[in-house]
Amino acid sequence: MINPLPSSTEVCIVGAGPSGLACALGLAARQIPFVIVDALEVGHNSSRAVLMQASALEALGTLHPLLPEELVSVGIQSKTLTTIDLQERIVFRLRMTDIAAYTKYAFSLLIPQHRVEHRMREYVQGGGNNIHWNKRVTDVKEVDEGSQYELRFESGEVLTARYVVAADGSKSFLRSFAGIRFIDPYTKKEAGPGKNDLSFVVADVLFASPLPSNVPRDGLQMMIGAGGVVLTAPMLGEGSAGAPPQNNNLFRLYLGVPDTPPRSPDAAYLQAILDARGPGSHSKLHPVPQIAKVLDSSRYRTRPALVDRYRTSMAPAGGQGMNMGICDGIELAQAIDEHRRSAFNAEKSGTTHDAVQIMDAYSTHRRSVAAQVIDMVESMTQVEKGGRGWGAYLRVTVLWAVFKLPFANCVFAWKISGLGHAKKT
Repeated sequence: MINPLPSSTEVCIVGAGPSGLACALGLAARQIPFVIVDALEVGHNSSRAVLMQASALEALGTLHPLLPEELVSVGIQSKTLTTIDLQERIVFRLRMTDIAAYTKYAFSLLIPQHRVEHRMREYVQGGGNNIHWNKRVTDVKEVDEGSQYELRFESGEVLTARYVVAADGSKSFLRSFAGIRFIDPYTKKEAGPGKNDLSFVVADVLFASPLPSNVPRDGLQMMIGAGGVVLTAPMLGEGSAGAPPQNNNLFRLYLGVPDTPPRSPDAAYLQAILDARGPGSHSKLHPVPQIAKVLDSSRYRTRPALVDRYRTSMAPAGGQGMNMGICDGIELAQAIDEHRRSAFNAEKSGTTHDAVQIMDAYSTHRRSVAAQVIDMVESMTQVEKGGRGWGAYLRVTVLWAVFKLPFANCVFAWKISGLGHAKKT
């Protein structure tokens, strides 16, 4: 049965990824009418994010206490992030358990993004069939003297909404429509290709059995050196029909590469990297893990980019990664609720309300959070680059020394968890 697109709604969320779904959950909790539209025909199943931190789990728990528990039950709790060198000596081991006093999610949850989205969709659709697939926005314009927005779709359908949320990715049509630019947070210029961009390969693979003991099944491991990172993240594979996910040697690989890799790297390409600088490559104690099957693979480049503002007169949402996107969406739902109530009270009393102030407060806070996250990620990326020179040696030596300090681990774990970014109420 085809779910017809309504002609109007209070909030139209464009994009059914983590950001859009999180905003929808926040709106549903406040009984604010919404619809979600997405250009895809169905939710994706490709390699994307694989990591959830305490901040996103805690935020989802404020809306549905059972949702984060369900996600935890189908993921792997990585309580450490172990960084090793080519000789497999521990450079440092980040213990997420050090933040147990602040959250019950004192770990990084290893879970593929499509599994997170699937669970979120179940909660969103529990209140009605309000996700509309294969709806590509082709035009947006203001109507009713700027109080509404009219969205036109490739199908010819038209929808009006009071609020439009842009959760349609980094190449967002709505972000471009609103004139919101990506800015390099360091040069303050338009973000674009640069000499410091890094190339990575991300792949979901099945390793052959037996799995070497130097590839942990229960946590993240990052190997640095020889000019690029090799990160292994274990995941639970899909079980048989009706069965829970299984630990069957399924891993997400993040591989730093010096040149532009193939669009969809094959097993031979990936194995060559592991043979050259992966676990076991410089050790006589363990063999190199062997790839039995590549389930999915892709390439990407990294560069720092921050939107110059999070809102225009439409209030689009932005995010940095799955965790940031979830928290962005949930906080935006709160801002929309505050804006609606302010407008209602003003109309009832015959006064005016400061619409700009409410949305600007959201924009200012979330943009500040994004800037902090970019700084942290850029610092981590410098470590991931590895290298053979004195600069790389000094970076590793400083990190080794810092993690010897008792309080340093907790500080780093706190930053990575994102718990410090929650909106102060």
